[in-house]
Amino acid sequence: MHQQIYINKDTINEIENYLSLAEPPGIILQGIPGLGKELAARYIAAKLLKCQESALEGNPDFHQTGKGKDSLKVEDIEQLLEASHRSSIGHIKVFTLLNAHTISKMSQNRLLKLLEDRASNNKLIIISEQDCLLETIKSRCYSIHFHPLKEEEMMKFLKGLNINRDCAGFVGFLTENAPYSITSHMNEIKDYLDFYQKMRQITLRGDLLQLFHVMKEKDENEFFKKHETYPVWNIRTLLYPFYQFLTDISGKDSEKRDPFPNTLYNKLQALKILEYGSEHLSMTQRSYTKNDYFNLIRYIIQIR
Repeated sequence: MHQQIYINKDTINEIENYLSLAEPPGIILQGIPGLGKELAARYIAAKLLKCQESALEGNPDFHQTGKGKDSLKVEDIEQLLEASHRSSIGHIKVFTLLNAHTISKMSQNRLLKLLEDRASNNKLIIISEQDCLLETIKSRCYSIHFHPLKEEEMMKFLKGLNINRDCAGFVGFLTENAPYSITSHMNEIKDYLDFYQKMRQITLRGDLLQLFHVMKEKDENEFFKKHETYPVWNIRTLLYPFYQFLTDISGKDSEKRDPFPNTLYNKLQALKILEYGSEHLSMTQRSYTKNDYFNLIRYIIQIR
């Protein structure tokens, strides 16, 4: 795989293992956003079709469904199935399905038609952010779970983006070491970094209310409202100082450490905050509101 692609090395090895199979089945690429699943899918498709990645769009045997869509509908799957019935120009046809975690159970059952015949010349590459596909689909596919970059790889990647080491830990924690979440959201990353720098200088717990602009009912600068598209990042922004507090092995003198949270909390309180924050991260898989976020801030302020 290309050297400039930042994908976990263990994941790359799994991809190469799949491509070494004599008759590779369909494949599921699963993991959080930003880990390079779509880049890997293009690499796999080009290898299966024996063409250059740059030539995929002009290859009549390459079909991609879901590009630029937040969710897939039944019609998208039907169009894919219709294309699968056409004759191939080469030895196989490759279908890449993006955002598979948004497909209904009924549509997933329709997809089985592409997977049931192992002798078929149709190859399906499924990209999903969640483990939510039917067992009947998973049992017919080779599955690769995409892992975040390891710390050393992530630091190298962030250095290339001119993100200094003092802030690199925060960015890695914020994005769960998913490099392409950073490159596709650079403006947002800079905004979160600026906010993080301000949070480090808090000297009173109650200052969180003012910093996050949650004291007034309708504050146009309210942090959650301005960033409601990224609830996970909002939660992780609050949690990182406590994670750093618990894992800091730098040996800095207490006077040289950031006021927040080092002078305001003890280790046990930091641990409880991280545990409570983990519950909030789980809540984002269903729905997450500004009231939920306010409850997290209030818990951090009031913990004893």
